[in-house]
Amino acid sequence: MAAGLGLALGWALVTAAADPVQPETAAADGPPRILATAPEVGAKDVDPALTEITITFDRDMGRGCSWTGGGPEFPPVPEGQKATWRDARTAVLPVKLEPGHYYRVGVNSKSHRNFRSATGVPVSPSAIYFTTRGADDEQTAKTQKPVVTEMVPANGATGVDPRTTELRITFSVPMAGGFSWTGGGPEYPAGPEGEGPHWTEDQRTCVLPVRLEPDHAYRLGLNSRSHNNFQSAAGVPLDPVVYTFRTGQ
Repeated sequence: MAAGLGLALGWALVTAAADPVQPETAAADGPPRILATAPEVGAKDVDPALTEITITFDRDMGRGCSWTGGGPEFPPVPEGQKATWRDARTAVLPVKLEPGHYYRVGVNSKSHRNFRSATGVPVSPSAIYFTTRGADDEQTAKTQKPVVTEMVPANGATGVDPRTTELRITFSVPMAGGFSWTGGGPEYPAGPEGEGPHWTEDQRTCVLPVRLEPDHAYRLGLNSRSHNNFQSAAGVPLDPVVYTFRTGQ
């Protein structure tokens, strides 16, 4: 990413790390991808008797791990047990779950990237989140994926007034306060010196101060495969969104 703005909040604790990481090398097909998780991402009514969380990747991995998170939403690891690998592609986190609970476990983060391929390419940060059987509506609502409900200017708009001084993105749920405005080059809008993104009081609208040029095409992103700091208050990331518009004369 040539340019962009990012801020992550609230998910820093690494609870398990195995082998030392290998030097990072380039990969023609990009970072390792997650093929499956158990429980599934966003699952509800998970059996609280479940004793492990697993992730299966699309290639052989380096046997290190960064299960990230913290607080009551991160499941405790039973005493005497530790994160391990079932085989070259499946990582296992032993857990002790409670009924009626919301859980969130991060897979890598900006500062903890020990989930890597055998050639040293780190997994893009993501998360596994779910509720166990007996969860009430409030807990279950935490698994809701945020979506964009409004963009100002509108996505795909033309003839936008170049005197516009801010972009405003409103979400369907209160957000955590981080952000990943992504993009680069001449299509990414410049910003006033000393001003950065901020959130409205209700934590639903993120505001990006900008300096626009007339008759100019802009393209930027909200989150990306490797930057996902736009997350709900419960830590559920926004699916990447491409945002484009063009100013008038």
